[in-house]
Amino acid sequence: MKCYNQPVEIIIRQNAEAPQTKGGMLPSNEKEIQKCLEAAGIPVHSVKKAAGVRSASSKSKYKTTIPENTYTKTKINDAEVNPWDVAHMARTALNDPHTFVEPDFLQEFPINRKVSTEPGKTDAKSFGNRNNDINYDKDWPPHQNMIWHLDDAYSQLKSARESVQDREPVIRVAHLDTGYSRTHFTVPDSAKANKWQHNFVEGEPVDDAHDPLKDGFLKMPGHGTATLGLLAGNKIKAPASKGEFNDYLGGAWFAEVICCRIASSVVLLKTSALAEALNYITQLTASGTPVHVVSLSMGGAPSASWATAVNAAYNAGIAIVSAAGNNFNGLPTRHVIYPARFGRVIAACGVTYNMEPYFTLKPGEMQGCFGPKRYMKKALAAFTPNMPWVNTAANNISFDGAGTSCAVPQVAAAAAIYYKKYFDQLNKLQPWQRVEAVRHALYTSAKKIVKHAPLPYHHYFGNGILQANDALKIPVTTGATKTPEDHVPWFPVLSTLFKNKNPQAIPVMQMYNTELAQLVYTYPELSKLIDDETLPYERVGIRKWKQFTEAVISHPGSSASLKGFLQQLSI
Repeated sequence: MKCYNQPVEIIIRQNAEAPQTKGGMLPSNEKEIQKCLEAAGIPVHSVKKAAGVRSASSKSKYKTTIPENTYTKTKINDAEVNPWDVAHMARTALNDPHTFVEPDFLQEFPINRKVSTEPGKTDAKSFGNRNNDINYDKDWPPHQNMIWHLDDAYSQLKSARESVQDREPVIRVAHLDTGYSRTHFTVPDSAKANKWQHNFVEGEPVDDAHDPLKDGFLKMPGHGTATLGLLAGNKIKAPASKGEFNDYLGGAWFAEVICCRIASSVVLLKTSALAEALNYITQLTASGTPVHVVSLSMGGAPSASWATAVNAAYNAGIAIVSAAGNNFNGLPTRHVIYPARFGRVIAACGVTYNMEPYFTLKPGEMQGCFGPKRYMKKALAAFTPNMPWVNTAANNISFDGAGTSCAVPQVAAAAAIYYKKYFDQLNKLQPWQRVEAVRHALYTSAKKIVKHAPLPYHHYFGNGILQANDALKIPVTTGATKTPEDHVPWFPVLSTLFKNKNPQAIPVMQMYNTELAQLVYTYPELSKLIDDETLPYERVGIRKWKQFTEAVISHPGSSASLKGFLQQLSI
């Protein structure tokens, strides 16, 4: 993971199943934690526990264990000490064998900056000129400015939502992104007025998720407004594939949207913000305000905190749709990112206008992530690029929307539509069964094709291409198997010293494992040593693990703690 010359921040969590033994309990309050850390030589700036939902009592008959994290900002600079070494120091200082600590990293999520529309003297409802094609990316079809993805030839979202629009149930979708514009005409008033909106950006009002739209270094204002437009945007008039489009931009315009601002920039996302937003939505659900779907157009490297939050949301009956990720010539990774890679999440991949993979060999061209094969079993493709994209700077809509950020709200909208049609039947199931029923319908109905590609559709699209209206023809299933708990994939090399114990259950080993996973995600030279993750780890040969271990020990990005442990294994 990269350093940003910032104070090291850490996430502290005690295993919920841990026995409360004497002398082995995590300190119960912030002051005690700070005292322990400073006594061990770790200078602390602040310690805080996660804020709970305003209505804290659980009203659900189904028990959901919601993670309780403690967040600590130290005065140690990440350019001077590896954050994972600080995490190990903190765990030792807290003197609890059941405590897991990981760095609160800044995650990077690439988005398209190749095509941009400069602010100009445009009418509030100017959608570009189809005779002067300046908004779209000419490297991809369609080669004109138009709203196309809602049609039956593509996502089927328009016909699907029309078939359920008269139904009464309130469907809630949590929108985790950079927030919304207060002034753009596509943003529904219901989202701006929603009392459950929440801001997880440090230093900003917690009950206001609007995006102040500030430009600056590494700031990409307006991303949340654009994805919200695709999810639940207002009615507009615009060019269409056949004549004029005069309808709702949002695939699920009827949904009650709870906006959670989890980053000031889509480029940089704190691990803790995403985890806490998911936990917040799960708490809302448990306390009597059920949220049915999460739309998440961000992600990054593997995090144990994310896995724990995903597990809690799944058990509460929340269907999570997350971006598969974007890359430029395979960097930072060509494979599906987290949390989309988790089995309990729908990974939203990209498919183009002409049903081709969102993949190119052109240098410098952004494209979508997919694979390895074992992570595509819960994936689904939706349409991108050259999508209608809300432009907050010019207060209009351009047609240069790109990346798997565009795919996410389409899949999330389809999940909301299915939930609206089968609301009564779904609510009779156990919460996790609802997630599986929604996913089963979306996966089963997906179009199983790919054009002009050397490999089968599932290599690029997982279960296929979203067909929202066809999904409504799939009855609610009650016989689905519960998806196993998500966790950071285990590296067998860490099991070498253990014969009678399960190292995966030991928090310190989980810490080493999580760091290894982040190193493999971040550095292609390490990933290549174990077959670029194309093989399941248990099938990687001993020789390659030895080469990998030696490379990690010598790598400048590895912590001293991990290097020392791996050196023990090689003795």
